[in-house]
Amino acid sequence: MTDDKLIEQFFENARQTDIPDNGFTERVMLQLPERDSQVLSRLWTVFCLVVATVVFFLMHGWEIVSYGLVMLLNNFPALQSYLITLLVSFVVVIVLVIAEMLSRERAHSF
Repeated sequence: MTDDKLIEQFFENARQTDIPDNGFTERVMLQLPERDSQVLSRLWTVFCLVVATVVFFLMHGWEIVSYGLVMLLNNFPALQSYLITLLVSFVVVIVLVIAEMLSRERAHSF
């Protein structure tokens, strides 16, 4: 039996049980922000990311980052042997952060 089936079976009795809450659930649901505010929040985030990316490229941010990386590697020669490891680790962390954000987004959309 899969984990999902076990969890569903475990909560089946609770689903059929009615717990009186004196209107608490309805009051909470009325206090939650509307979907429109969530959409506006996501649009604002995307807008800020686009602006930041455009500013980064207009200000030649890649030159600053590459200069800093070269200076770091020149001052710490031991890091040169670990450069690929550092880059792979950085990419893995970025992918994990994006995956976590997407999973939270999916959880909130249901």
